[in-house]
Amino acid sequence: MNQALFRNGAMIFNFIFVSLLAINGTTYAFQNTEQTEQASTAKQSQQIAKGVVFCDLNGDGKYNTGDSAFAGIKVSNGEDIVKTDRNGRYEIPINDGGCVFVIKPTGYRTPINQHQLPKFFYLHKPTGSPKLKFKGSAPTGPLPQSIDFPLYREKEPEEFKILLFGDPQPRNNKEVDYISHDVVEELIGDESAFGVTLGDIAFDNLNTLKTLNQSIAMIGIPWYNVIGNHDINLDAKNRAEVNETFEETYGPSYYSFDYGQVHFVVLDNIDWVAPSEKNPRYRYEPRFGKQQLGFLKKDLSMIPKSQMLVVLMHVPIISVKDKSEFFDLIKDRPYCVSVSGHTHDHRHLFLGKKEGFHGAEKHHHIVNVTVSGSWWSGALGDNQVPHSTMSDGAPNGYSIMSFDRDGYKLDFKAAGKPASEQLRIHLPSSAYTRKTEQIPIWVNVYNGSEESKVEYRVDRNEKWIELTKTIEPDPYFIELSKRDEGIDPKLPKPKNSYHLWKGTLPARLAPGAHLIEVKTTDRHGRVYIAHRSLRVTGKPIED
Repeated sequence: MNQALFRNGAMIFNFIFVSLLAINGTTYAFQNTEQTEQASTAKQSQQIAKGVVFCDLNGDGKYNTGDSAFAGIKVSNGEDIVKTDRNGRYEIPINDGGCVFVIKPTGYRTPINQHQLPKFFYLHKPTGSPKLKFKGSAPTGPLPQSIDFPLYREKEPEEFKILLFGDPQPRNNKEVDYISHDVVEELIGDESAFGVTLGDIAFDNLNTLKTLNQSIAMIGIPWYNVIGNHDINLDAKNRAEVNETFEETYGPSYYSFDYGQVHFVVLDNIDWVAPSEKNPRYRYEPRFGKQQLGFLKKDLSMIPKSQMLVVLMHVPIISVKDKSEFFDLIKDRPYCVSVSGHTHDHRHLFLGKKEGFHGAEKHHHIVNVTVSGSWWSGALGDNQVPHSTMSDGAPNGYSIMSFDRDGYKLDFKAAGKPASEQLRIHLPSSAYTRKTEQIPIWVNVYNGSEESKVEYRVDRNEKWIELTKTIEPDPYFIELSKRDEGIDPKLPKPKNSYHLWKGTLPARLAPGAHLIEVKTTDRHGRVYIAHRSLRVTGKPIED
């Protein structure tokens, strides 16, 4: 992103309140007779939701005399976006099974529940959710006469940071405890503005959502959630029912809100496709769908192009079937970055014409490190949690995304490790070299990208030697997999690492101990350094 352009854009940014809509009460991906009938039924059940958006001065959640109503606040129903009038009131259609929600403006927060989950929505499910394996919504009964949304004043600075969790993905409550010990405990008292889980909150067992919410709530900050392919009701028979448990727990599966100078959009790219002759089973496909993209288009039309835009999703955008339509909507927005999870590795993608993005500058998409790493596999550490190193050689962990008037930065945080630990040097602990032999060196820079530079030097020699970026499995992970053979669950197969550099040490290193120093410079000019010792012998090493 052009940082100078962003500075200029931020100076003229006038904190226009924004909205995006989206809920999952309608079908849009796989057209068949069943879905057509559902759409017709929904249209027949349409009513008008009414209410007020107000500043809740006494904190009781009710619109009382003395509370000030807000004009110009956006409210959505999954299809329309309306603004409150001068009395803070809105009217908007709503279908049975649908939802209406407020788009949080800058300088205010919505209520949060006991698990730190934002409550910005009303689910309208008169007869409740259908009977599914995992619990959905209880019957809400007739539409209330007034659906009111309280807001609370809150200072939102221009400079702030957020936490990004990819795929905690616990199979059971034992693995929820892994999450608590590995990442939550070190974050308690963190001063980030809020956190986001980028999907696969669960691992098909949706009963773990409650215990995981309780754990993450201990951090003490509001927490938003993206839906992943392991967070859906797998026994659903249509698109309208597949998110029932998620919606009851977290609300609409796509929405937007503002914080500070940044507009955040949460999208749902987990489509549920009915059986066909070619594919006889229900299945998910990574797709936004026409309806959701239509809402995104409306949402973006209501914010200035100078505003920072962060789009959060589960499946990486390069794998989404209708990514070209998404690219068309953001191609003229130079201050846009998107973030996903799903693949259990960490990557920075800079997407251009080759990938179908036709903006003036490449689009930055981040595939975020996962909390569960390699699905809680590998040997136990001192905290009785599997090391769960990801198959690209990076440790499990989370990201910290920071914002200021110059744009954004992303930092990688390895679980249970100091923040300064940003790379690993892979060398033998000792080596014997003949005159013609050289010792290979690999460096895994966890948050590295094609815009990173990696160099090394030996024995504090003033000459730094640049290493070559490579795309191949990390030999450290290959050795780790052999060492952990027989441990259940076992580590996944090694995959190509996109943040790996390699080279060779100088020939004819003298026998004795040598200090290998590596430094990496990231895309923002920040430098990180690591050290490794190497003992060179004057004769072949004995086993």
